[in-house]
Amino acid sequence: MIAPQLRHLWHSSTRTLLAILMLATGGLLLLPLSRATYRAQQEQALRLPPSHISQRDALSQQLAFFTLGGLRSLAAEITALDATNAWMKRDWQRADARWSTVTTLAPRRTNYWASASRDMATNAAGDFLSNDALTETERLRQARYYIDRGEAYLLQGIANTPTSITLHARLGDLYSDLYRQPRFAKAEAAYARAVELGAPAIYNRLRFYNLCRIRGREAQALQLGRQLFADSRNHVPALRTLLFVLQNKLNLPEHERLSVEQIFGTRKRALRDLRTFRHNRLLYPTTGIDAYLEQNP
Repeated sequence: MIAPQLRHLWHSSTRTLLAILMLATGGLLLLPLSRATYRAQQEQALRLPPSHISQRDALSQQLAFFTLGGLRSLAAEITALDATNAWMKRDWQRADARWSTVTTLAPRRTNYWASASRDMATNAAGDFLSNDALTETERLRQARYYIDRGEAYLLQGIANTPTSITLHARLGDLYSDLYRQPRFAKAEAAYARAVELGAPAIYNRLRFYNLCRIRGREAQALQLGRQLFADSRNHVPALRTLLFVLQNKLNLPEHERLSVEQIFGTRKRALRDLRTFRHNRLLYPTTGIDAYLEQNP
């Protein structure tokens, strides 16, 4: 059932759309003059070139009038509303087509790229993964397709806005999602770039968590983890426990290690955090936890 506020938003937007389309139809009488003016402005680089919009449905035909007049932002907003309608109806092919048009019309609006990716990789893929009417093979095939579409939107968005913190961070989120066939090395790289661009400190922790899952990069993970640990705001159970694990996995000599008391504060807290972490399902390493718990029952 559609929430009341979403229903109200859709009805209100529909009325606005109808009014706008009436204005567009009336504007046909001025098309000869509009075209001449448009060509003159384009020659002076005052407007973007028109977007190539599919002519296969009524909405796309109407949107062509707006792009002809240079109203690309308005056309993008209208199309985004229809993408939302497609999401409500779980019509993922139409949602994908609409987001493709939206991002073509407004390629530097990062929120459009992020929304398109979320609709594909999270909503559409999740819908297919939970669809019991399909075979497991078909569920996975369809989910993989929409996960790839979500990735493609983010990569295209970054190509258009390479300094967007939001898009790099969302790409890291996608690559690290355990339900979206995670790729931890790519997640770490995306978070690292977001941090370089000025992302909040939490994204450096997320980078660390992904480094810990990459075989062969434990030394780099430990170095980053210790840098983060120097700030008391990062003294969270997962980071403390992973520092303990990485020291064991790298088999550091005793004089190079942080002690249990330095990491956890007290042995009681160490036992509590390690017991909680030992059976994690997040694909983190657990080297040395069982041995420590056996020695300290």
